Amino acid sequence: RTLAPLTPASLVSVPGAAAAIATTQDLFTTGVTYNVTLFNGFAQQSAYEMSDLHYQNASILNKLGREELIYNVRILYVSLLSLQEQLSAQENYTLTQSKLLLKIQEEVRLGTKAKIDLLKSQNDVEISRLKSTTIETNIAIIRATLDKLMGGKEVGETDTLTIQFASQSLATEKSVITSLQRYKSTEINVKANAKKQKNAASSYYPKVDFNAYYGQNYGPNDASTYFENNLVLDKGEWNSEAIWQVGVHLKWNIFDFGARAAVNEEAKLSYMKAQLERDDVQLELRKNITTAESNIKLSRAQYKSASIQYALLQETEKIEQVRYDNSALTLTDFLETSAKKELSHAQVIDAKYHYLKAKYYLDYLLEKGEKK
Repeated sequence: RTLAPLTPASLVSVPGAAAAIATTQDLFTTGVTYNVTLFNGFAQQSAYEMSDLHYQNASILNKLGREELIYNVRILYVSLLSLQEQLSAQENYTLTQSKLLLKIQEEVRLGTKAKIDLLKSQNDVEISRLKSTTIETNIAIIRATLDKLMGGKEVGETDTLTIQFASQSLATEKSVITSLQRYKSTEINVKANAKKQKNAASSYYPKVDFNAYYGQNYGPNDASTYFENNLVLDKGEWNSEAIWQVGVHLKWNIFDFGARAAVNEEAKLSYMKAQLERDDVQLELRKNITTAESNIKLSRAQYKSASIQYALLQETEKIEQVRYDNSALTLTDFLETSAKKELSHAQVIDAKYHYLKAKYYLDYLLEKGEKK
């Protein structure tokens, strides 16, 4: 092995040159090589563009994750407020029924009321207390769930929200839906799959590489070398030669048993699937937004109806209280009226907060959670 590459012409061009060539059995090489792809069918460019699209999609998914967290916290917080208001109403009802029980106990003692009225009143008070306990348990569960969602931060004192039943503008126009990040994510996915298809098609093109090398070959001389009877190198003496080369390589696969065709077909199917998913998301968003807007409208109507019923039942209860005190009405009928009034009150509370939940759901769909 020689330190430098040689051609037959260089060996015979100078008499005695061959004998002067240093050879070695222990050849060492140190050098630097540089490789760059000049053309690969635009595969690398497509790969970079796909990477950028995936990064954009990851940012969108991160934002949507925050929107979902905000929505979940809002819904739980509204549920907590609703239960607290229901608990307050239930405790007031229990207090009212307890006062009625004391009054009936006194009237039974005086003989103006039958003992059956006392038993009915006691039963009604116990039922009311059980409802209060059930609501308190649900409040504790929601608070624990909120603590978990908020990273262990305890939910402090809550204030009653002032809810305004404002009219809602429609948001199902195509321009609104296509501006949402959920839709944009599917658009990015379509673009990424288009780049994937382009990347797969690049396998049909030739690939051209540029290669350059510069280094040193060195090693101990196997034997003493002479040139024109002059000693050039002693045996065992180390010598080195600078080596460099530059080349351009072309690689083109002409036949691959259908492997490239299979990859291209898979890329085309992925692109078609991404388009279908985009259209499906658009239709799903339109349906969900329409549903949310309908629920908001329904909640407003339910709140208005429940408020009217509650006001009427309050007046009815006052009248029947007088009738019962004058023994013109049985206790069963009076308690039934009171129960209807409390049920109507619960419906008012539920409709009020259901409206807020529907509004928050629409904000979630329109991705306005972080802005509010």
